[in-house]
Amino acid sequence: MSRRYQDPVEVRLGDPVEHRVRLEPGWCRGAQPLQEAVRVPTQFLWQGRVHVVRGVLAQWSQRVPWWRTEAGGAREEARAGGGAGVGDGATTTLAALEQQVWRVEATAGRAHGSGVYDLVSGERWLLERVSD
Repeated sequence: MSRRYQDPVEVRLGDPVEHRVRLEPGWCRGAQPLQEAVRVPTQFLWQGRVHVVRGVLAQWSQRVPWWRTEAGGAREEARAGGGAGVGDGATTTLAALEQQVWRVEATAGRAHGSGVYDLVSGERWLLERVSD
C-alpha cells in the first residue's frame, strides 16, 4: 500500500559507509563523478520520529511544473494584475524546476518496522510517498 504526502521533513545527509547505508545496485540514474564524495540521506525527522535510513533504493531527478514554483506563482499573480512580474526578479531558474527524489528504506525503531519513503529535495525537503 502506498500513501502520498507533501509533508516537510528535516533530512541529514552523510557518507553511506560511515552511516551503514546500503546502496542498491543501479541506485543512481546517471554517472557519479569519481572525485565527488557521495552524500546520501542517512536519517530524517517526520511526524516527531527520527527515521534511520537503512538503504538507498533509487535516486533520480524530476521536473516541477513551472506554476508550482514561487516564481511561477508570482508570474500568475502578475498576469492577474497582482503585482510582481517577470522583470521584478520573479524569473524561474532551471534549478528551481528540478527536484532530486531519493527512494529510501528506513525504520523508526524496532516497534515500527521498515518502510519505503520517497524524499524530495527541491527548494526544501518533502516526504512525498510512503509504501509499507
